[in-house]
Amino acid sequence: MKLTTRSSYGVRALIRLAIEHDGGEPVSIGHISREEGISNIYLEQIFNCLKNRGLVKSVRGPRGGYVLARDPSRVSVYEVVMALEGSISPARCISSGKGKENVCGKASRCASKEVWDEMGRQIKETLGRFSLRDLAERAMKITPGKNGRVYIYEKSLS
Repeated sequence: MKLTTRSSYGVRALIRLAIEHDGGEPVSIGHISREEGISNIYLEQIFNCLKNRGLVKSVRGPRGGYVLARDPSRVSVYEVVMALEGSISPARCISSGKGKENVCGKASRCASKEVWDEMGRQIKETLGRFSLRDLAERAMKITPGKNGRVYIYEKSLS
């Protein structure tokens, strides 16, 4: 199973918001784009989705941008991925989305379904163990940049 760049970039962008959360000021898409090396247009799409799912709030005006809707310690990576992917099922025959039924009519008599169900539970459990606060603290410890800048991915921006 491979997550899309939408989830990867969304998690990175929200880690950036979590790092800057304590300041209480909104963070602009332009700032996140520069710091993370992600297209402004793609970030706008991601943030619209996150806003619709109640994970971020937008602030209008000249000093506007986005803020986390909740404290970063109360937002799990699982919530972010589900908001952006809709499902994290490792196989088509199961679904991790609310109210979704099995796609396969053979699910009740499928020997391998148990494996995919367990794999889905483990993915959910693992992603649910990490909060944005956890990842922000980790980012600040392992990747400090120049002048206090924190880089969340492998390449640092100049």
